[in-house]
Amino acid sequence: MALFGKGNLVGLDIGTSSVKMAHMKETSRGVELLSFDMVALPPETVVDGRIMNFAAVVERVREMVKTNGLKGKEAALGVSGNFVIIKKLLMTEMTAYELEESLQWEAEQYIPFDLSEVNVDIQILNPRAGHGQMDVLLVAAKKEYVDEHVSVALEGGLKPVTVDTATFAVYNMFEANYQLPPGETIALINVGASLTNVIVISNSTLAFTRDLGMGGSKLTTEIQKQLNVTFEEAEQFKTGVEGSLSSSTIAREVGRISERVADDMVTEIKRSLDFFVATNMKADITRLYLTGGSAQVPALVRRLENRLGVPVELTNPFKNIVVDAKKFDIDLLQRVAPAAGVAIGLGLRKPGDRAVA
Repeated sequence: MALFGKGNLVGLDIGTSSVKMAHMKETSRGVELLSFDMVALPPETVVDGRIMNFAAVVERVREMVKTNGLKGKEAALGVSGNFVIIKKLLMTEMTAYELEESLQWEAEQYIPFDLSEVNVDIQILNPRAGHGQMDVLLVAAKKEYVDEHVSVALEGGLKPVTVDTATFAVYNMFEANYQLPPGETIALINVGASLTNVIVISNSTLAFTRDLGMGGSKLTTEIQKQLNVTFEEAEQFKTGVEGSLSSSTIAREVGRISERVADDMVTEIKRSLDFFVATNMKADITRLYLTGGSAQVPALVRRLENRLGVPVELTNPFKNIVVDAKKFDIDLLQRVAPAAGVAIGLGLRKPGDRAVA
């Protein structure tokens, strides 16, 4: 997975609750941030990954493109969820050409869609996995889902040239900012509003991925319902925005709701990680990294540490990115950093990088 290079693509991440956009370039000092923007979306604009209010998303993308001077720039888009299939396969050793020739046969076995309805890619992860076999990654995305994102980018003033998965974007972000510890197994959890990506990296290699249909919007909905408040107020209560919890009674109730919802989320995350550990000898997870817009919920971090018994750390997508303090509000960037992971990972892509969908 290529990371660096001159003329990086604009990373466009269309999430359930917000749109994020990142643009970077390679300099003598490293990868430098040129622009980062994030705008909220009205409720129900994006539901279960599908864009329900096309005009609202286009309007916000167009505003961001104009504000940051990105009109006509080439872009990388991120997709994930029920319309994206990622399978790690163990196959007999063969050349890349032979693998491409067998693509349709392999895809038909593992993809629950008609092949005419999907974009498919297959890549070799480890050409020498042992015993004459190799590790291969099969990725497919529904064409209509990809087309929605491509249309938004085009209408918004960008030139989409690469479609990546949110999972690989998060992996790229992590690899650019943190060391992949050899001989160690770590988990990277990207918690969005309605979707959570579970990623396991073992021996510096992508070893396991799974998408869970849950996220921070579940907590927002519960707070909204239990406290009879607006969506905006519930969002503020969820992350403990300074001054939002006007009384100790509300704070205690929000804490109680957060603990319950966080426990449900951790149960699902733990189930996926337990499955990986059970099917991989000597692959105990030693550390967990959190990213995503809903990763900042305090109860989630506490419950993960308590239930999994490993250190949990919030990732910083800007950790190794050169950021000019004269151009950016550093405090603001740090506050939104967990939500920036996918956009930064996409923005690390270069023209000519192989698309995965």
